[in-house]
Amino acid sequence: MQVRLLGPVDVTVDGVARPVSGLRRKGVLAILALHAGTIVSVDRLVHAIWDEHPPATALNTLQRHMSYLRRVFGVRDAIVARPPGYALEIGAEATDAAVAERLIRQARQSEDSAANTTRLRAALALWRGPALMDVTGLPWMEEQSRRLTLLEVEARHALIEARLALGEHTELVPELRRLTSEQPYHENMHGHLMLALYRSGRQAEALDAYQGLRRALREDLGIEPSSALQDLQTDILRHAPSLDPPGQSVTVTPAASTATVPSQLPLAVRTFVGREAELARLDAILAESDPARPAAVLISAVSGTAGIGKTALALHWAHRVAERFPDGQLYVNLRGFDEGGSTLDPLAVLRSFLDALGVPAQRIPATVDEQASLYRSLLAGKRLLVVLDNARDVAQIRPLLPGSGGCVVVATSRRQLTALVATEGAHPLTLDLLTWPQARYLLAARIGGHRVAAEPEAIDEIIERCARLPLALALAAARAATRPTSRCPGSPPSCATPVRSIPSTATTPPPTCARCSRGRTAR
Repeated sequence: MQVRLLGPVDVTVDGVARPVSGLRRKGVLAILALHAGTIVSVDRLVHAIWDEHPPATALNTLQRHMSYLRRVFGVRDAIVARPPGYALEIGAEATDAAVAERLIRQARQSEDSAANTTRLRAALALWRGPALMDVTGLPWMEEQSRRLTLLEVEARHALIEARLALGEHTELVPELRRLTSEQPYHENMHGHLMLALYRSGRQAEALDAYQGLRRALREDLGIEPSSALQDLQTDILRHAPSLDPPGQSVTVTPAASTATVPSQLPLAVRTFVGREAELARLDAILAESDPARPAAVLISAVSGTAGIGKTALALHWAHRVAERFPDGQLYVNLRGFDEGGSTLDPLAVLRSFLDALGVPAQRIPATVDEQASLYRSLLAGKRLLVVLDNARDVAQIRPLLPGSGGCVVVATSRRQLTALVATEGAHPLTLDLLTWPQARYLLAARIGGHRVAAEPEAIDEIIERCARLPLALALAAARAATRPTSRCPGSPPSCATPVRSIPSTATTPPPTCARCSRGRTAR
């Protein structure tokens, strides 16, 4: 004879279930069962069933409920009347909840993983649904239902830990994926999933599971994972022996254990001029990062018209700070505004990045989402600089962003990357034209200070025709430098078209500046 509380409330006699009808009858039975063997006062029963507003007939109704419940048990002495109330006396472990609590307590006190697995499975099998599921409408029952639900959660966690200790990590992965999707903020469950994946030789997926939880906590709750989970991520990155199951060692897939350090930055501009304020701003952004406990990816979105010097600035700064990124530097020209329509899609870029990070071709996934997931996992916990040059829009950039702190991204584009600033917290940096002194210094550095000093009017006209755009000035200087004995007199009539009339979507140096440089150096 037993009262079942772990699901709908009912009674079993000789293994056969006997239903109980009526919310308050079930409530009375549940209260007596939760205090089996002890007296529950009439006042407490009335308050639990009717709360603050019992009817005038509450005592008579309660006596009728007791008579009904005795008939369900088939034994009058199952419920006895003892001042100041009633007691349920049907022997030891009068409820399924009591049996479950005993089994869970025994597992908690034992270090025998195999025996604990048996105990915990038996305990969890007693749950037929949410505890006290058909009496939670009574206020007092809500607290008891929560307590028993937490007991079930504890048992599930303990069972997973016992199975992990037995080496059942591979078998646990599908179940843990389901549980983490049902409980997206439950850190212990995500920790079990990370450990199971790692012990299955799937380090990259374990790290990606951490990043998924971290994103959910940050975006939905505004918090970071616990220090324990962060430490687990660090141990996974270091292949800490403490994570290995007893008597075994973990073999990690080649993609996850690679130590390749990419160095993809192109040659920096030799004669970089000006941009002191912009360089200081980039330095300040970098100073926000904390290599010991990075909080987020730092992104700088550099924008400006064609030829303004975005790439030159990004590469100059990247080379200047490269030694602060011991895990490497990745670079790609996204060709966002190429006239030939050869814009790079994220799939191609991710494949090239994964190749640079040492992932064998046969292990690179087929889809963008899978590649991005592996890419983020490989970069987790690393100090790496990523330069995304000449982007068309944010959609081209977003799959290429690392998922965790420690990495810094510099993205350049002719367009204002407003969405990147709004959603990813990028730091906007818009470039303006060079000042006149900076433009003269650039030409002097390219063609010689003596020529600039000897022909100031011609130099000023070149600067004006090229609209102080660094790329246009560099092209003009390059042509002049190939004719060191030529003068730089005034420009011919063909240069009369103002540079500012050139469309901002042009992908080559402004033609006016090219004509100007030809006219200036042809004589």
